This record gives sequence, structure tokens and C-alpha cells, in this order.
Amino acid sequence: MTRLAVVLNPHALGVRRAPGLADRLRAVLGDGGDIVVTRTPADLAVAARRFAAEGVELVAACGGDGTLLSTVSELVQAYGADRLPTFAILRGGTVNTIARNLDIRGRPEEILARLVARARAGQVPAVGQDLLAVNGLYGFLFASLMGARFLEAYYGGFRPGPTWAAMLTARTVVSSFIQGKLARWLFSPVDMELTVDGERVPPQPYRLLVASVVKDVGLGFKVPWQAGTEEGRFHLVASGLSTTAMALQLHRVFAGRPLVGAPHLDRLATRVHIRFMQPQTYTLDGDLFRSTDVDLVTGPRLQIARP
Repeated sequence: MTRLAVVLNPHALGVRRAPGLADRLRAVLGDGGDIVVTRTPADLAVAARRFAAEGVELVAACGGDGTLLSTVSELVQAYGADRLPTFAILRGGTVNTIARNLDIRGRPEEILARLVARARAGQVPAVGQDLLAVNGLYGFLFASLMGARFLEAYYGGFRPGPTWAAMLTARTVVSSFIQGKLARWLFSPVDMELTVDGERVPPQPYRLLVASVVKDVGLGFKVPWQAGTEEGRFHLVASGLSTTAMALQLHRVFAGRPLVGAPHLDRLATRVHIRFMQPQTYTLDGDLFRSTDVDLVTGPRLQIARP
């Protein structure tokens, strides 16, 4: 039987909105492994080191996208890039963008039940997935400028979740066409310098900045349309297109086609350095950070369980 450990983040909004989830997961798991409730980053770091010391081969995480980011980052630190365990995503967030990108569906209990059955048989199907390393953390989806500001507005909403995200998106689209206050804030340009695989890009203002190893940045918007097409590389999109020019191309974004026009940078990369003229907010898998310098590198390849 494949050794299984489950990390449960009790602070994840989706977990908090599902009373009794921890008990249901324990009932499903039975004697098939351990559930570790990680209330603090220190708890998670200790758990990851214990998993590595005990040779746990399969680690599952239940929480939102930020839980995945924290768990994977600690696993890389504990195990090393060359011997990572297979990683399972039980969902447990409100939007679950990464899980949807990887076509992982179902309630946490349902996913865990399938996973336990596979683990008991000693055969857990998995697919390889590159990680994106950003300033020492390991995740899947990076964004700054418009993307980070959108998340700030989302988290400041009345009830984070798919409904509020869709409402905010609709407001953004309308505001973009009429050059409203929301769009002017979301898409306000920022001066920055980009170095892509050693090549310095002439500095200029940008409104949109995304780098990802998964295509869908949320709600079906496939801005990094080439993400995942070439192993060992992530997709970088940096655009200075006007707000209206982007709004008029929403159909292309939904279809997974590139934005057209200039100034616009769209390429696969292995290493990118970003230098903002002033500190800027950025997001990695839904968590928000702030910095002047950001380094993005293709991370180790992780095996994602597909029970």
C-alpha cells in the first residue's frame, strides 16, 4: 500500500464553510494514513519534515490554492526537488483554480475515497506537472498589476467565492468599455524592467503581467494560453495594451488564443527577472505578496495524483 498523509488547513474558507469536514475525511481515510491539521506555517513545516523522514510517498492537501502553494513549497524544502512525493489535491477552497486547471473534480471526501482505494492497491495514477518558483516559493500561477489588484478587490468583497468573482469580473468588463473608475485602477500602467532568459527587454509601462504553468487564471480566462505546452518552461504574458484593446479581445482570451497588438510580450520562458520601479503587489496561487524585485524560474516537476 502506498503511504498516504493528508494536510488539512482549517483556515481555508471552503473548509470553514463545510462543518464536520475533518471528521468525514478521517472516516474515509480510516487506517489508510494520517490526517494532519496545520493551523500555522510552523505546523506545516514540521509535518512536511516528518513526511520526508518517514518516507511518505503520497501527500494530499485539503484547502484553497494558497494551501497548495504553502504545502508544495514546504514539501520541496523537506524532500528536495529530486524526490518529491506524489501530490494529491482534495480541493477545499472557494474557487479552486489550480484544481480546475488540472481537471480534479468532486468534493474532498469523494476525491479522498478514490485516492485511498488507489493507495490500497498500490497504484496511484499521476501526471507530471512543472512548478513555478517565485522568490523561493513553489506554485503554479503568478500575476501582478491587474491580476493582483483584481484579487485585492475580490478579497475585499462581501463574500469571496465563485459568485462574487463572476460579479466582479462582469463589473470589470463593463468598466473597461466605459473607462470607469474600477478599470482605471485595475489597469493603471506600471513601469518595470524585464529580463527574459538573459535577454533584457526595453523598459516600458505594462498593465497586465502573468506567468504560469497552467492555462486558466480563473473563470475561464486563458491569458497564458501556451502554459503546459512545453515541459520545463512557463508562459509569460506582459502587456501594455490599452484597457479597451484588451476588453475587445475577451473572446480570444476565453478561446485560449493570444492577445494581438502592441506593446505586448508573449513567450515561453525558463527564467524571468522583474524589477518594478516602485514596490508592487503580486500574487502566487491566490496569496498576495509585495516586492520590487521578483525572480521566476521553472521549478521541479511534481507528480499530481489523478485518482
